[in-house]
Amino acid sequence: MDSQPGTGSHPIEAPDLPMLCDLMFCSSPLPMVAVAGTQHLVRYVNPAACRLAGKSKDVLIGTPFAELLPDDGCLPILDRVYRTGEAETHTEPEDPGKRTAYWSYAMWTLLGVDECSLGIMIQVTETARFHQQATAMNQELLLSAVRQHEMTQVAEKLNSQLQLEIAERKRMEHALMNSEKLAATARLASTMAHEINNPLGAITNLIFLLAPLQSSPAAQAYIATLDTQVRGLTRIATQMLKFHRDSNRPTEFKLSELLHETSDFYRPQAERRGVVVHQRIETDGTIVGYRSEKTQVIVNLLLNALDATSAGGKIILHLYPAPPWLCKLRGSCGYCIAVADTGRGIDPENYARLFEPFFTTKGDKGTGLGLWLCNGIVDRVGGAIRFWSSRRPNRSGSCFSVFLPAEEASFTPLRRRYERE
Repeated sequence: MDSQPGTGSHPIEAPDLPMLCDLMFCSSPLPMVAVAGTQHLVRYVNPAACRLAGKSKDVLIGTPFAELLPDDGCLPILDRVYRTGEAETHTEPEDPGKRTAYWSYAMWTLLGVDECSLGIMIQVTETARFHQQATAMNQELLLSAVRQHEMTQVAEKLNSQLQLEIAERKRMEHALMNSEKLAATARLASTMAHEINNPLGAITNLIFLLAPLQSSPAAQAYIATLDTQVRGLTRIATQMLKFHRDSNRPTEFKLSELLHETSDFYRPQAERRGVVVHQRIETDGTIVGYRSEKTQVIVNLLLNALDATSAGGKIILHLYPAPPWLCKLRGSCGYCIAVADTGRGIDPENYARLFEPFFTTKGDKGTGLGLWLCNGIVDRVGGAIRFWSSRRPNRSGSCFSVFLPAEEASFTPLRRRYERE
């Protein structure tokens, strides 16, 4: 019976039955025969068995074991061992009136690394009463050797699996450390934004007081430029505080404002990369929930789009009421936020793992937690995330669409044309 390969990541191949038997039973003084299959064809015989049968190894291999038996008494036992896998022994009845020897058999299965049967080993003994105890002891020793070999194979397989689990655990620990660093960085950025707001307020007041004192047109222009830059810094610091700060209870807010703030905050970063960010806002999208959670979802999707889009590409943030078919499918009205890019697209073999924790295609730059966290946040409020992707030349890109339920949301058909920005 041929062995079956293991199912682990690094399968351990079971040795060939004749090779395995030759390693253990070649030098045994007792006749040893290995059979396989329902016909119990001989797959292995040791030299002692050849001498007992009076035939060569080449002649015996492939012969049904029944042809070698002096009687048919052990065939039912051999069939039972084949079916159950339990070891058994059989001894022919002794004739008290004769001093001739009689036969005894010990039969047990040889198992591979995956507990599959490789065949049945038969020990044939030409014995008398004073040999019975020695034969039984030899049988136990041989069985122990076989079981030890089987346990060694199982131990090797378990060790291989353990090494894989250790490597996976180390990767998970590394990802958790990265996520903790990101959380600490976010708290530090929030603290810095709060502290920066105080001197920015003072600078704004000083500019207001300084402007009437300057009569020169050039000075007035410089003051206006300075005022614009300071207002930009104030806006950035305020947005950083909004991203981090959240109340301990759900509040009502507009998704349109959230998309404007997120888009404005990351627009300079996109421009430095040569990527254009467009907005298509068709509704205010008023919902009740935790604002920071929805911000986290939009930020993660937008940053993923930025990472996937090269210079000259485009990203679109689209907010619109969910269409009737989707509301019916989800059992609630609501809004959809789509983040589409013209990036490189997603490999089809990664589709099934996109929302798994710690799965990333960004190497050391990613933690593999972004989409997993987004999916958890959206699923917790009864929403859903869908995605489409293409890697066709000149038409590659991805689109992630988030459905968020709402108490009231009226559907408006998509406009065929959008105003150019």
